[in-house]
Amino acid sequence: MKKRNLTFSILSVIGMILIIMGHLDLNVLSFGGIFPYYSYHVMIFVFISGYFYKPEDEDDIIGFVLRKAKRLLLPYLIWNLIYGLIAVPMRSGGFVFAGELNLYNLFIAPFMGGHQFGLNAAAWFVPALFLLEMCDMVVRKAVSLIGSSVYKKHGENCERKNGRDKGETNVIYGTGMEWLLMAAYLSVGVAAVWLSQRGSVYDAYRLPARLMFMAPSLQFGRIYRTRLEKYDITPWFLYFPLLFGMNLLLTHVHGGLAYSTVWVTGFAGTPLTPFITTLTGIALWHRVAVILGCLIEGRLKWRSSESESVDTGSKKQGSDSFARKAIDKIGIHTYDIMMHHLAVFMLIKAVFAALAGNGGIFADFDIVAFKEDLYYTYVPGGVQAVKLIYLLAGLLIPLLIGMMSDKAKEDLINKKTDGGRQ
Repeated sequence: MKKRNLTFSILSVIGMILIIMGHLDLNVLSFGGIFPYYSYHVMIFVFISGYFYKPEDEDDIIGFVLRKAKRLLLPYLIWNLIYGLIAVPMRSGGFVFAGELNLYNLFIAPFMGGHQFGLNAAAWFVPALFLLEMCDMVVRKAVSLIGSSVYKKHGENCERKNGRDKGETNVIYGTGMEWLLMAAYLSVGVAAVWLSQRGSVYDAYRLPARLMFMAPSLQFGRIYRTRLEKYDITPWFLYFPLLFGMNLLLTHVHGGLAYSTVWVTGFAGTPLTPFITTLTGIALWHRVAVILGCLIEGRLKWRSSESESVDTGSKKQGSDSFARKAIDKIGIHTYDIMMHHLAVFMLIKAVFAALAGNGGIFADFDIVAFKEDLYYTYVPGGVQAVKLIYLLAGLLIPLLIGMMSDKAKEDLINKKTDGGRQ
């Protein structure tokens, strides 16, 4: 099994925890509102997707589309059907956020906002990411073809910095042209925010605006990997105060910095402000992930080789440590956690509702909010620490579902393989 990038595995886990905490209104990691989750947390995953972009995919677009559809869309559509079936009795029971089971909600609504059945609403990101990556591929392929014709025309006078073969069509990845695409993507993102602030983003217009708004974070992931990562060496005692100071200033000037990516609304300040807070939020938690990675691997200093490990005398450090395995396991299953954690929350609330209705306890449980507000989180007696139970369950139960799904797929593949040998 290929060894995963530890820093980005940790960043994925952090991003997923922040999304869950945002849905629980558990703001302990927002640092007093200076880094509100909704000012960057979804964009962490867009950034990660850009970072792991494979330039060779541009040489096989059909294969790229099929792989992405199989990895992103197919499981989404399967689970969307399952949650649609669950929504039928819920809708009859008065749950207003459970939409009708129809063709629109099964195949169109996921791309328009993804909140059609409620319980899988957090997975709206999956179809959006798929569309974004498809549009991005079209743009890059077009620019690559233009660049390739220029390269062939000028021959060796056109410098290639990415080390790919002269005959290949991709002439963008890792070159200065990435900055031109960054400027172009940022421009369309700023345009989306500008239109939203003027009330021009609504209904079907949210679909293109959402993709426009997400595009800069995708490109920033590529820019970071190919052009900036080697320069990311600012000492932590300068790095963190700079980020906190920047967000503190933005909060003072513009007020709340949170926005809604899915609905492309709620933007404060200038049309550029959301992209600054996205950058600072990603930068903050990426550096935290780097530091945690060093601690887990036992490296003496940041960016040191894995051979420079701390001798603990009793516990193994590095790639086979328990912490590394746990992070990799959660990082692999962020898709499942995003898909199912709201359903887990609903299950927990259903238990409270049953106890409140039958035993006379939990008298402060709001049955109306339970049925009308998807994000209603009941905590007995207002004890906020109970939200930690939601958090752990929202992580671990979807993780278990993901592991069971992996096992079922593995067994199916093995069965087919064994059948083919007979």
